[in-house]
Amino acid sequence: MNHIDLKIEHAFIVTVNQSDDILYDATLCVQNGVIVAIGSYEEYKDISADTIIDAQGNVVMPGLINTHTHAGMSIFRGMADDLPLQTWLNDYIFPTEAQFCTRENVAIGTQLSILEMIQGGTTCFADMYYFEDTVAEICNTMGIRAVLAQAIVDFPAPDFENPHATLESLDTTISLYKNNSRISVIPGPHSPYTCSLKILQQARTLANKHNVPLHIHVSETQHEYTQNLEKYSQTPIEYLAQHNIFSGKTIAAHCVYMSEHDREILSQHAVGVVNNPQSNLKLISGIAPVPLMKEADIPVALGTDSAVSNNSLDMFQEMKTAALIHKLNNANPTVLPAKEIVRMATIDGANVLGIDDKVGSIEIGKQADIIIININQPHLVPLYSIYSHIVYAMNRHDVDTVFVDGVCLYQNKQFTLADPLEIMINAQTIANAIQEKYE
Repeated sequence: MNHIDLKIEHAFIVTVNQSDDILYDATLCVQNGVIVAIGSYEEYKDISADTIIDAQGNVVMPGLINTHTHAGMSIFRGMADDLPLQTWLNDYIFPTEAQFCTRENVAIGTQLSILEMIQGGTTCFADMYYFEDTVAEICNTMGIRAVLAQAIVDFPAPDFENPHATLESLDTTISLYKNNSRISVIPGPHSPYTCSLKILQQARTLANKHNVPLHIHVSETQHEYTQNLEKYSQTPIEYLAQHNIFSGKTIAAHCVYMSEHDREILSQHAVGVVNNPQSNLKLISGIAPVPLMKEADIPVALGTDSAVSNNSLDMFQEMKTAALIHKLNNANPTVLPAKEIVRMATIDGANVLGIDDKVGSIEIGKQADIIIININQPHLVPLYSIYSHIVYAMNRHDVDTVFVDGVCLYQNKQFTLADPLEIMINAQTIANAIQEKYE
């Protein structure tokens, strides 16, 4: 190895590997988008590269993974806040989506979300929304990694007249991205209460046919949990398990309300759960029992949910909120220590999405989804524990450079593959039209 594509030297590398190794004054080598060497500066100082970055002692770590979003909804950010859930949904979100959730608007909303995520160090996200074939094209162009769940509901949606048409189209779209190394498209039946049992089962069958995960909302609110018990004498998780919806890789968003038996079911079926603490707080959905799920060996990752129910796609905020809220909820300051939270936002997220063989940690053979964070700043000095800083002190504006598959998407706080001004103007134009509707 005499010459490579990319070399990052003088780096403070937080690997998040199985041993949680941390390397100082280290070098990371990338060839064809893959990490090919990690070691001391002295060991690799003579290797030449097309691009050499002097990290100047700053942190190099795996890109953050946002495992539950609705990216196209960022055009509705701040449109309706501080309202009861049903008022928020029925008087604002649903009517506005009915008029403004078009292919073009979802494309603009997605572009805006991707800008925000890249700027905040997120290199991979899992989406669930409409027009995901267009979302996939945008992700391909903007260079981010994504697992895109086409939303399936049992009534007319903005992109398909009925769920059968959605499933038929999805079968083709999944195949189109089967060999894409960064982007996959998967079924996203919205929830047990918006999809009939038949549609849920057909979505599961489609996921298994293509050997991809299924992404679904589960037990997000007390109302959903109670309603399912009244209707079926089963919790939502018991209902889904009985009908084999967990008979394959499953990404379950929220899981706020659950019994001990529910946790046993999720563990037995290796269901990956996404905790969305800020969204759950804002909509007063509740606080998920993450420590109990982890005790049951259930994989748990972090997600922001949409920019409507959260107002931000900032994974640094999400990490801090998760660390704090679960300590308070469990009356235990030792619950979910910082290192564990960092893993939830990186390698555990990759595990929940089924891509931990590719990304989520800095290891030889993995794709170079990496971020460089400037720690030479007053709010990050002094340094005792890097994990403490990542969770409790860092913010999205500390991210300096972002690579996905070894391709630089953001360098020295500048986007390399996108025009942020044009995207922001387009998003504001949509918002102006929405605002006129409510004046």
